Amino acid sequence: MSIIKENPLVTDLVGEKTTKLDNRVIFFGECDELSCHIMEIRCMIDDEQIKEELLTIVKELSIIMGEIALGKCKLQEESLVWLKQLIKKYEENNGIITEFVLPGQNLLSSRIHITRCVARRCELTYAKVYDQYKTSLIIFEYLNKLSTLFYDLALRYEK
Repeated sequence: MSIIKENPLVTDLVGEKTTKLDNRVIFFGECDELSCHIMEIRCMIDDEQIKEELLTIVKELSIIMGEIALGKCKLQEESLVWLKQLIKKYEENNGIITEFVLPGQNLLSSRIHITRCVARRCELTYAKVYDQYKTSLIIFEYLNKLSTLFYDLALRYEK
């Protein structure tokens, strides 16, 4: 008896059989990677307020994955409003940027910029999910704003 599955491309998606090439499965991998990067930078930051904000984002990403997998646990519009307010706070703290920013002037800002890039990739993968399954526009905008947040957060630590 072989321990290899009959079709290694088949996987379970909360009670549904699908392929590992399903855009939702690929999105889960991207979202999981993003969560790991966020938790990594959370470990590198001393500011307790920012640590809590990052933890909230990881929890919101879990809700997003639950919504895609189950159609339940919907991401609320208040989460998007909160994220936009957070971006505004960091933009105000950073001031007006008048020159090109070379990303990653130190280890922490480099890691935050990497997280920004992963957030962008996660958003692009979600675009395929949205196109195929007509899922939530709130998720789309939330993911779009995450890369902006990480840009602003990286600038804070470039200084």
